[in-house]
Amino acid sequence: MRLLLVLLFSLSTFAVTSSPRDTMETFLKPMVQIKKQNLNHELYYNQAISTLDLSEFNDNIKFSVGKKYSNSLIFVLDRMQKIEYSDIPDKVEGSIWYFDKTRDDLGNIKEISIGKVKDKWLFTKATLQSLKFYTQKYRDSEVAGDVVESHFENYIRSKVPASFQEKGFIFEHWQWLGFIALFLIAFILERIIGFIAEVIVNKYVKVFKVNSSDLLENALVPFRRLVFVILLIPGITYLDLPVNALSFLNRILLIIISFFTVWLGHRIIHMLSYYFQARSAVTDSKFDDILIPLLTKTTFVLLYIMGAMYIAYSFTIDITGVIAGLGIGGLAFAFAAKDTLANFFGSIMLILDRPFDIGDSILTGDIEGTVVEVGFRSTKVRTFYDSIISVPNGNLANVAIDNKGRRRYRRLNTTLGIEYDTPPEKVEAFCEGIRQIVLNHKWTRKDNFNIYFVNFGASALEIQLQVFWETPEYAREQAEKHRLMIDILRLANDMDINFAFPTQTVHLFNEGAKKEQTVDSEYFNYGIEKAKQVITKPLSLKNPRSNAGDKSQFGENDFGID
Repeated sequence: MRLLLVLLFSLSTFAVTSSPRDTMETFLKPMVQIKKQNLNHELYYNQAISTLDLSEFNDNIKFSVGKKYSNSLIFVLDRMQKIEYSDIPDKVEGSIWYFDKTRDDLGNIKEISIGKVKDKWLFTKATLQSLKFYTQKYRDSEVAGDVVESHFENYIRSKVPASFQEKGFIFEHWQWLGFIALFLIAFILERIIGFIAEVIVNKYVKVFKVNSSDLLENALVPFRRLVFVILLIPGITYLDLPVNALSFLNRILLIIISFFTVWLGHRIIHMLSYYFQARSAVTDSKFDDILIPLLTKTTFVLLYIMGAMYIAYSFTIDITGVIAGLGIGGLAFAFAAKDTLANFFGSIMLILDRPFDIGDSILTGDIEGTVVEVGFRSTKVRTFYDSIISVPNGNLANVAIDNKGRRRYRRLNTTLGIEYDTPPEKVEAFCEGIRQIVLNHKWTRKDNFNIYFVNFGASALEIQLQVFWETPEYAREQAEKHRLMIDILRLANDMDINFAFPTQTVHLFNEGAKKEQTVDSEYFNYGIEKAKQVITKPLSLKNPRSNAGDKSQFGENDFGID
């Protein structure tokens, strides 16, 4: 915390530019520390750069350009004279103060001046443009008095033979040699750093040990390229390039860094997604099967947006203006993209509510199939005829979804029709035989089934067959249904029970043969007597035979009535 406070206090000194004297002092003191090779060069350079009018440069290259101008300015000031702060006015009438003003061989005015920009006194743009002239003028001069010698960039140029300082194509000869040396050094360091990174990652990071050597190698490719470009940037500042060339090269390198950073981020996200998908494949929960692909796509989108914004920033495109424009046209944009937004929020609701998981069989509207992917905009369903249907998530969030994949049991509910001439004893025995088959099949529920004679049909005696299987798998359900029906057929064959066909008998009505019919009362008595015999000697049990775990149903023979 103490270090943070010290840094904040130091940073506050950047703004001491309330007069030409303050500005000169704010510039010279940190540059002296840099010449003495003290630490925190970046902090001192930021202090010095804060005294320069760099309003025409983009923020992402202000530091490198400001560093170049600061080095040139201190080189010139050191050779012009030893500056006494008391000689510089603290108050000035007007908006500009000239430290030096002269003309070049062509009569153009060159100056070192401090001007008022809003509420600050800064070294003017004219000063920065004149530094090339002053640098050439004082190139061979010694430093004034006991001024500390300038730093490394000027030392390099002082040691370069005059023949190598002649200008060739665009740059001086020694600068071209410096580019070649920088590329060689950066290439060697990039190989060393890439090798060390690969060894460290392979040894210590478990994420990359799960069948991902190819993915790791793919991720290290943009990493090495990124390291190579980053290593070039500090070296270029020592080549004493013209400001325009330095600004252009820095902008190009920043754009390349942006592309490589997005490339590296893409490879890392892909590798992490592969790892977590492999982990989710061995878990029982299917929630991660939906969440990981969705998070992967979301991360990709955010990465590309940030990469595009940084690249645009590197091209000096005003991002704040674009964002403000989006704010002004936000209502129109939201209206035009309402379906996209609805699908996005629909995907969030699907994640939170989890009406289905990957691999579940669902029915929604006219669409039935297996969920294969939940995306950013839509959910992909593979139908049972093997096509893929993309359903917008916004629609899924507002319709009923029948998730057949979450059924705990699969049901068979059908009717068996047997011939009308089947004796009641056989009907009862046939129903009991089917119950025993259900009890002895492995996957059937033993606590909930219904096998009863339920209806006198138009052409058959109808027996209800309602059975449940304890399996979530469609294939297992079909196989067990097949086994059950085959066993019922075998039972019917063994018991000489015939299944009825839909038949129709036509009776011709003869009006001439119509005559009054009467019923003798003794037939009623006959029916009553037979009913008593049937009731006192029932064939069926008095309790339902639907639960093998109930002893009152299957534990005892419960013939008879109370």
